[in-house]
Amino acid sequence: MSSRLEEARRRFRSNLTERQQRGVRVLTWASIVCLVGVSVTGAWQFVTHESDPGWYGYEPGSDVRVAASPSEGVAELHGLFAAGVAVVALVGGAWFAYRVLYDIPWPAVVALLGALAGLITGSVIRFNLVKLQDREYDDAGRGYAQLFGGDVEFVVTDRWELGPMAIRLWTIGHVLTLPILLAVIWFGLPHADGAES
Repeated sequence: MSSRLEEARRRFRSNLTERQQRGVRVLTWASIVCLVGVSVTGAWQFVTHESDPGWYGYEPGSDVRVAASPSEGVAELHGLFAAGVAVVALVGGAWFAYRVLYDIPWPAVVALLGALAGLITGSVIRFNLVKLQDREYDDAGRGYAQLFGGDVEFVVTDRWELGPMAIRLWTIGHVLTLPILLAVIWFGLPHADGAES
């Protein structure tokens, strides 16, 4: 199987100019760096993100919105890597489709849609405040893992006040965007069996 896969790779490379091969290598490394970066910083955010003390005066059901603190440190880095994933999916996919394949491959479209879904769900779940039942705002712990405990009353994000089930579903949706994206791209790539026909 590995020799067949290597043969498919050799055929693919032989159809590319040297300049296109360099472009594919740059695109590959940019993808790897962005995906590793977004994964590592995302895992760090999942464990360490905490409520913003500026929101401790929040009244439930209130339309009053406190100005959210700007992202700092790992949160900012996670946002940059997430934007990098979107840029690589958009620009890299467009370049690859136009210059190499002369066609728009569906994995490139799915990659772009997955990156956009990750950006949207990520902006929805970034919480400013977690309210646990029968506790004060400052008693909430850190990270998103606490949202899956049974004592979450509500969570306040930049836009909404979300109940426990809504924030869990949005968080699961955000966490799943990367593995789903990788699976679709992996299974969408031409494999050796398809290359030999």
